[in-house]
Amino acid sequence: MASADKRTLDFHTGDEVIAEIQRLRRDGYTKTKQWNLTQICEHLTATMAGGMDGFGFRLPWILRATIVKWIFNRMLRTRKMSSGPTLDRLKPQSEAGPDDDAVIDHCIAVVERAQGFAGPLDDYPFLDNLKVEDWQQFCWMHAGHHLGFLSPNQQSESTQR
Repeated sequence: MASADKRTLDFHTGDEVIAEIQRLRRDGYTKTKQWNLTQICEHLTATMAGGMDGFGFRLPWILRATIVKWIFNRMLRTRKMSSGPTLDRLKPQSEAGPDDDAVIDHCIAVVERAQGFAGPLDDYPFLDNLKVEDWQQFCWMHAGHHLGFLSPNQQSESTQR
């Protein structure tokens, strides 16, 4: 399947992200890019947990205040995210193959934690003065971006987007 078949998903809550992860795990899917559900969940876990717990690095101030701020605000405004390079520390370590329920369950737990997260985000590596609500919306959009590369095997009318 070609990447042109990517679904457009626009989640506004962690509950919506969790429901889609559970649906893909339950009904199965076809990949339209290289990562499977386990690998996507591993990546989402790393990015969300890193936002809450720290990544151990920060981009230079000039990037946080200019380019990254502009891109982030554009994403929030348009609710669209483009593919780009993934930092090595955020790439999944799992091999392609059968999905790993433990990794997926851990991701769901991290999504639940992110949904209830109250901050602060003082050391967020990519932006300064980031509001928790904006970070959460970024997390849900980011999840939609990656989960959109998995095409469900079964779609009911109530879950089509």
